[in-house]
Amino acid sequence: MLEKPDLYFRLRDRGASVFRVETGNTGRLDLTQIAVIKPNGEVKPFGKAKPTEDEKSSINNWITERNNTQQARDAARFDTLIEDINKAAHWLQSEASDDQIRAKGQSLLMSLHDLRSTIVRRLSRS
Repeated sequence: MLEKPDLYFRLRDRGASVFRVETGNTGRLDLTQIAVIKPNGEVKPFGKAKPTEDEKSSINNWITERNNTQQARDAARFDTLIEDINKAAHWLQSEASDDQIRAKGQSLLMSLHDLRSTIVRRLSRS
């Protein structure tokens, strides 16, 4: 059987909720929320339950691992985006009908213009 973790992290749109995993009298798992991780990485205790020092250390380790995972995913998104743009260009050149281009062409051009402007603006700051 799998080993029971001490903490469970529930991802939210922004941040995460942290639960202490306990085994109740019936042998089933009970989750007690002990903290909220804000998007800026701040850890706020939740309710009356306070994280122990070991739990705080585990939470900080989870935040570090999560940030590393997110950075790796963000980098992979760039590679995927470049591939998708190249595939779209090929599809538009070789297969798209005039009606398809008319239907979505303006939206695509505006998105690409926005992307280009953002890249140029960011590069000019560095």
